[in-house]
Amino acid sequence: MAKAQSFADKLNKTKKVEMAIDPDTGKEVRILSVKIIESVKTDKGTWKFLEKRGKVYENSLKPYNP
Repeated sequence: MAKAQSFADKLNKTKKVEMAIDPDTGKEVRILSVKIIESVKTDKGTWKFLEKRGKVYENSLKPYNP
């Protein structure tokens, strides 16, 4: 018999909120995980997309450095 756990229950169980103090405002804000995609033109003239993951402050979107 299947478990009585929905997909929403699984998401709520793994959710972890990361908080830190923003140096600009001095207030406690959430830290967001973001994916940064940078487009770079190669020597051949084609475009290449570089993907990086990082963390930013929620209100200012400035990089978070622990």
